[in-house]
Amino acid sequence: MNDEGTAEAGTAPEAPEGGRSGSGPSLTAQTVRGFAWAFTGTVGQALLQVVSMVVLSRLLTPNESGMATAAMLVVGFSQLVSQIGVGPALVQRRTLDDREVAAAFYCSLVFSVLLAVLLAVFTPYVNLVVGLPADSILLRLLTVALVLVSLSAVPMGLLQRDLRFRAMALVDFLAFGPATIGTSITLAALGYGAISVIWGQIAGAIVTATGYHLLARPPMRLESPAAMWRAVRPLLGFGSGYSLSQVGNWFALNADNLVVTNTLGTWSLGIYGRAYQLLSQPANIIGSAVDKALFPAMAKVRDDGERLRGAYVRAASLIALATVPTSAALAVLAPEVIRLLLGDQWLAVIVPLQVFAVVLLPRASYKISGSLTRATGAVFAGAWRQWLYAGEVLGGCAVGAWWGVNGVAVGASVAIVLHFFVMLRFSARVAPGLMRDVLRMYVKHLPIAAVSYGTAQVVALAVRPTGSIILTMVLTLVAWALGTALALMLLRGWFRDELDVVLHLVRPGSGGGPGDTSSESASGDSASGEAQSHEPFLSPETRPTTIPDRPAVPPAGARIPSPPGARNSRTSMPGPRHRT
Repeated sequence: MNDEGTAEAGTAPEAPEGGRSGSGPSLTAQTVRGFAWAFTGTVGQALLQVVSMVVLSRLLTPNESGMATAAMLVVGFSQLVSQIGVGPALVQRRTLDDREVAAAFYCSLVFSVLLAVLLAVFTPYVNLVVGLPADSILLRLLTVALVLVSLSAVPMGLLQRDLRFRAMALVDFLAFGPATIGTSITLAALGYGAISVIWGQIAGAIVTATGYHLLARPPMRLESPAAMWRAVRPLLGFGSGYSLSQVGNWFALNADNLVVTNTLGTWSLGIYGRAYQLLSQPANIIGSAVDKALFPAMAKVRDDGERLRGAYVRAASLIALATVPTSAALAVLAPEVIRLLLGDQWLAVIVPLQVFAVVLLPRASYKISGSLTRATGAVFAGAWRQWLYAGEVLGGCAVGAWWGVNGVAVGASVAIVLHFFVMLRFSARVAPGLMRDVLRMYVKHLPIAAVSYGTAQVVALAVRPTGSIILTMVLTLVAWALGTALALMLLRGWFRDELDVVLHLVRPGSGGGPGDTSSESASGDSASGEAQSHEPFLSPETRPTTIPDRPAVPPAGARIPSPPGARNSRTSMPGPRHRT
């Protein structure tokens, strides 16, 4: 997000990037392009994560990996608490002024510093809770990363608010690649063990904070504590609910790790963590990219239930189209993947990975419900459902721990499926028929699942007796890809809407892909008066053939009138404007 200007009311806004004065990309074009860049950035991070995991698995033992994971559990929780949801609150606000942004920044920073000091003081006791030796320095070192991450919260919220995912993708790539992974691998190769991962986290946090600040340049003018409190209070209503939801989600995502490290030890945590990492890569590639693009877009049409329903169903179907075949391939090729990527010391990861592959779809899909919950402001209602999810994970994993790491994986998977249905039912409140449409949509993916798994399994069973891991993977993946593509081609009539969205991502002039700078008129009409483009995510119908008339979306960069006395305002409409 570029700096907002200090222009007087009535000054014409700058032309949006890639557009012309008086017109700009439609909300759908921005959403699809935002998804493309968010997806690109997430894919880049995931590929780097896989490279890091492969290399570090050869340099660290499962016990060292488990120790680093245990330390990062605590700091990850502390980050959620310290940021108090100010970043997403900035995205969700309809109007925003510089005073609120500055107050949010300092509020997040102060909370982070206080929490870092408390964590440093009580480190010996916290170490015992997460299964680390009392004298371990990993947690104290990670408090530095805790403060650095708080510096990124507000700039990231402003960049998301302006849908500047291309710039964010570049920063994230630099932070995660050369900084985090480069530092971790270098130190691990020098024999520093678990602490190498911690220094990598600190290096990545430095690059992220620096890059986001240079891009967003948030106002940081200090005022009196009373004035800053008055400015930040409107944000804390949403932010506190969001934080409560995120803390619940943290427990849901990490209760299994806490159970493993306390009942089975750090070696088992290293094994379990590797299996979950391999699951989370495809889930994060798809689910997180959709979440980043949908949250700000849904926030702009939060009062239009039909458009929200269309966005939800289409996004869920795209996620299913990507995750169902991936899940099938991962379940079949888990033995080859582990032997090839991690080595023989990690063979215990195979069965947990296969279990997690089965629930890849619900694991990625419930992120859409999170986007919808935040966009409509129902953060407190979503929060208690996250805590319910945490309870389900804790109960399922505690029971599963009697059967070791494999049992914990089954318990966590059952909790994932239960949470998926809970959030789907909760999301159905925005429009009649949403749950029915989503479930009907999932049914049409069953033939794809059967063909993908069947072709992969048949070929893998036939080739494995040769003893060649590479040959088994190559031939199985070729058969899997051909079978999946053939099934999709035969059923292409069922996936008309999904293919339409893909065309928006790759077709020149559709406003979809990275680097596309085309724009639509503010009204979305061509010279002949007909609609120019099909809105794949935000159309009010779930499977429309024509675009119904609806009010025009205000052009990107349009100013919303500020309250009396507010000179410098940030609006919720994206588009760079420059200081004048």
